[in-house]
Amino acid sequence: MINNIKTFEDARRSANHKYWHIPDTDDNRLHFKFLLENTLVLSAEGVESINTFKRYLLSKRYHSNTIKTYSKSLKSFLTFCNNKAIKDITNEDVIIYNNEYILKKMLSTSYQNQIVNAIKLYFNIIKETAIVIEKIHRPKQGKVLPNVLSKEEVEAILCAHSNLNIK
Repeated sequence: MINNIKTFEDARRSANHKYWHIPDTDDNRLHFKFLLENTLVLSAEGVESINTFKRYLLSKRYHSNTIKTYSKSLKSFLTFCNNKAIKDITNEDVIIYNNEYILKKMLSTSYQNQIVNAIKLYFNIIKETAIVIEKIHRPKQGKVLPNVLSKEEVEAILCAHSNLNIK
């Protein structure tokens, strides 16, 4: 594999990381038989749906950043489901999207939550659909334990002072 990579004109070796690399281009992906990133394209129905969704969000006076985020999230989902008509998309498609796209790419729970928000809002305004909005689940939030000092660390902090004036 390394000898194959060395034959590329734009191949570079990283001395720090001790590996060879080439730019991530469609030609290079095809050469190594990797999937192309943009092989799926949004259907005409999907494009129209996103435009309708944007107009709805504008009319409800959503912030421009929210409109942008929700539109991109919906586009990602509809692109993933591009082989189905929008009225035929089901809750099972949302689960498949979560498993095959979000979890495989190890995207954050907050990103997944944004997508769920966009999907729920979109399918709430589109009445002729097979999706049951109440059954779309949100990701479980990860629990982060607080950073607690050990007894030794507390003692080290208390003993660190050299000029204690105790009377």
